[in-house]
Amino acid sequence: MKPVYICSRCGEEISRTVDECPHCGYHPQSIVWRVGVGALIFGAAAALVFPPVGLIGIFAGVLAVGGSYLLSPAG
Repeated sequence: MKPVYICSRCGEEISRTVDECPHCGYHPQSIVWRVGVGALIFGAAAALVFPPVGLIGIFAGVLAVGGSYLLSPAG
């Protein structure tokens, strides 16, 4: 397994250990985190009205916020 990722904004190779692309400054974790928090807020509000949809939103938010730790490749 190569120890690099490809930046989705500029296409350059970046190390797996950096938080942002040194070439263009793209920081994908911040975008994922904002989407995750939005899903958590939506899920909590929807859970009051329609619990199945709310629980799915909460689950999606938790996966998005903690997903970098839960779903990242090993190594």
